[in-house]
Amino acid sequence: MFQTKELRVKIKFDQKEFEVISEYPDYPTHVMALVPKAPIQKKFNRPITARENWKLLFNGKKPYWVPQAGFLNCEVQVFRPRMHPDNVATRLVFDAEELPQYASDIAKGWFDLDWEWVDIAGGASVHPGNPAVRDINKWEEQVPFPNLDDMDWENCIAKNRDYVKADKMVQVGLLSGFWERLMSLMDVDHAAIALVDEDQQDGVHRLFDRLADLYVDYIDRLYKHFSIDGFLIHDDWGTQNNPFFSLATCHEMIVPYLKRVVDACHERNIAFELHSCGRVEPLVPALIEAGVDLWCGQTMNDYHRMATTYQDASLVFGVQLLPEPAGTTTEEIRAMAKDFVEKYKDCKIALVNKGASPLFFAAVYEYSRKAYE
Repeated sequence: MFQTKELRVKIKFDQKEFEVISEYPDYPTHVMALVPKAPIQKKFNRPITARENWKLLFNGKKPYWVPQAGFLNCEVQVFRPRMHPDNVATRLVFDAEELPQYASDIAKGWFDLDWEWVDIAGGASVHPGNPAVRDINKWEEQVPFPNLDDMDWENCIAKNRDYVKADKMVQVGLLSGFWERLMSLMDVDHAAIALVDEDQQDGVHRLFDRLADLYVDYIDRLYKHFSIDGFLIHDDWGTQNNPFFSLATCHEMIVPYLKRVVDACHERNIAFELHSCGRVEPLVPALIEAGVDLWCGQTMNDYHRMATTYQDASLVFGVQLLPEPAGTTTEEIRAMAKDFVEKYKDCKIALVNKGASPLFFAAVYEYSRKAYE
C-alpha cells in the first residue's frame, strides 16, 4: 500500500549505526506546554531512513527497528501549519516559522468557535455552557462551515519547503475529528445524547458526512502541495476508565465517516493515525474496521493483550512506557529493553518517545535491529 524501497537482504546490525552524522534542525515551534525543551536531536548512521522504516511497518513487513512515534524528538516530523486556525487557537503550531505570539488566552478556530487556553492543563478547549449548536438537526443554520480557500496556502508552501523534506515520517495533525468536533459544537453531555437519540442521529450523520468531505479535501490539498507521509486526527474516545460510547454506537455513527478519511489517505499513499486518549481498548475493532494504521494509546490500555490479540490486523499499536525508577543502572535498563523486544518482536508496534530514558530507546533500537534480522 505504501511505496518504499526495500533491500533484498537486510544489513546486519553494526555498532557504527550509533555514530552521529549530523543534527536535525531545532525549529522554534518544537516546544509543548508542560514539556521540558528537548535537546537537539541527533541524526545517526542508520541503514535506512526513519521514513522508509515506518513504511515497511505500515506495509505489514518487518521494519529494521521498532520506530519511535510521538510529537517531538522522535521519528515523526509533526507538521501543523499556522494557516489552520485551530492550530493557532489551541497552540499546537509545528512548522518552520517563528513561535507565534499569543496575545490572549481565547482565540477563534474553525466553525467560529472560541478556544480557551488553560495553563494548568497545557491545552485548550471550548468553554462549556454556551454551545454553538443547540439543535443538531439544525446545525446548518447555526455554524459557518470552513472554506479551505481562506487558508494562506501560498505562504505556507513557501515557508515550509525544507520542513517537509525531513527523512522522518512527515505527518500533518488535525484537531478535531468527529466525536471531538461534535463535543466542541454541542458540549459533551448534549453530544453524547445526540449519538444515541434516534431523533437526533440524522443530524449527526449529516454533520459527520460534511466533516468527512472537509477532511478529505484538506488531505488532498496537503498531499498535492507537500507530499505528506502521514495524517493524524485527534478524537479522544475515552475517559481514564471507559469509552464515551459503545462499540455498536461507534460502528454506526463514526466508523463509516472515519473510514472515508482513512481510505482517502491510503489512496494517496498516506498512513493514518488516530490520536485517541483514554481507555479505548474496547473500541479497537472499530479502529481496525476503519483501516486505522497507528494508534498510540495511553498506559491504562493493555498494550500486550491488544498487540497479540490483533496480531493479524494491520493496526500498529504505539506503546508508551513509564519512566524507569530512580537509580536504575545502565545494565538494568538494557535488560528491560531486551525483555521488551522479546515480548513484542512478533507484534506490530511502535514505541512512543515519552517516559522512558534515551538509554532505553537506544537499547530497543539495537535489540530490535538484531531481532528483526
